[in-house]
This record gives sequence, structure tokens and C-alpha cells, in this order.
Amino acid sequence: MSRSEISTQPLVVKILGGLALAAVGALTGAGLANAIEGRNMPWADSLALAMAVALITIGVLSANTMALRPSTVPKGCGVLQIIVFMLAGAMFLAPMYASAFVTADTVFAGIAVLLAVQTVANVMLWRRADEMLRQVMAETSAIAFWALQTALFLYAAAERLGLVDTISGWGLTGILMAVYLVSSIAAAARRGIH
Repeated sequence: MSRSEISTQPLVVKILGGLALAAVGALTGAGLANAIEGRNMPWADSLALAMAVALITIGVLSANTMALRPSTVPKGCGVLQIIVFMLAGAMFLAPMYASAFVTADTVFAGIAVLLAVQTVANVMLWRRADEMLRQVMAETSAIAFWALQTALFLYAAAERLGLVDTISGWGLTGILMAVYLVSSIAAAARRGIH
């Protein structure tokens, strides 16, 4: 995340930068669509792959911002935030791809270690953040909680009535992260952080 600031870049540079980002997004979307179609993935894996790509992309863009415009990075963000995003992306990818190289037990143990590291990074991020960033984090949690609570209740009632099928824990985790990511973007945008 970075704070909005008055830019001194010419309009042409801004337009070219926007076009470059759009091209990267289009290529990423096309590659993701081809990967999903080529493997005939279940929807939960497709969502997890999309979340992994989004989280890693945000981590890379945050690293780019930190390197090119360090003064726009809010206090508490930076390296810790990049670590949190990258680890979250890796934890979505590992259950789908790492078991091709090592045993499922090893993958699970690795995920547990990554989750512990990410939890420590999140706590450190909270402690180092300024008041505005803490407010964004709190609002993100509140928005995600209320949206997910409402949706989960309605879905659980429909499931109990036999109107819908059960969703796996893996699918629910992908939905949770998607809602949390959108909530985070909404809460940050309200305060001029992008």
C-alpha cells in the first residue's frame, strides 16, 4: 500500500504506466484462464490459484513501490507487508502444487511453518503501523466479518434445507480470502491508500 500524493509525472507517463499495468493484468488473466481451462480445475482450486496470483502480484507491486517511491509507503508497511502477501500466496499454491515434489505431510508441515511466520509478521505489522493503517486493518476485519457472517448464515440455511451442495473447507478459505482482499481494498481506498 502507498499513500496518495500529488504526482509530478507528465500525463503521457501516467497513461503509459496505466497501459503497462493493464497489459500485465491482461496477460496474467489470460495465463490464469489458460491454466485453469487446461487442467480442468475444480472451482475451489481455480479460486485459490486466482488468490495466489493476486496476493503475489500485490506483494511484487508493493516491493516495486517501496523501491521506487519509499516516501509514499505508510509507516509499518513495507517489508513486513510484502512478506505477509507473498507468504499468503505461497500458502495457497503449496497444497495444489508442492505435493508433486514432496509428501503431503511435508507440504502440510511447511504450510504450518509459513503460517507461523506470517502470523508473527502480521503481529509485527500491527505493532509498527500508524493509527491510520491500524484503522484500515480494523475496518477490513469488520467489513469482512459482517459480509462473511451474513453469507455463511444464508448458505448454511440453504444447505440444511437441501437447496445447495456443501462447500469444502478449501473452497471456503478461497472465498474468505477473496472477501478479505476486497474489504481491504475498500477500507484502504476510503483513506487514500492504494
